[in-house]
Amino acid sequence: MNLTAVLDHTALAALYRADSFFTGLYIEASRGTGRVIIPSLAVLAAERQVAGAGKHAASLRFAENVPFTAAHAVDAMDWRSVDWPVAHAAAIAWHAVKAGEPLTVLSLEPELYAGTGITPLNPT
Repeated sequence: MNLTAVLDHTALAALYRADSFFTGLYIEASRGTGRVIIPSLAVLAAERQVAGAGKHAASLRFAENVPFTAAHAVDAMDWRSVDWPVAHAAAIAWHAVKAGEPLTVLSLEPELYAGTGITPLNPT
């Protein structure tokens, strides 16, 4: 069974800093034994958090970049107190739940997801 992970902006910043867990996860994706999903708004937020992190995330060959869609926006409208990069990752997770596709949102700040119904995993 392959693990599918959504990396939010905090996780992308950690990957950019060569965090061993996130680097290992990306290596698994490169081997085809895992899948890494990167929300486009997380790319922007990671770049704003750590210069270079977003550009790095956008260039990852073995990751799937997911654009922010109108369907994501519709889900996010209910989460008034949730910041936009978090809303995108949470909306991707909700779409997967509705489709019956297991995935895990990874975040170094899971408390940012309060009110979304999504509970990210903090791997640290």
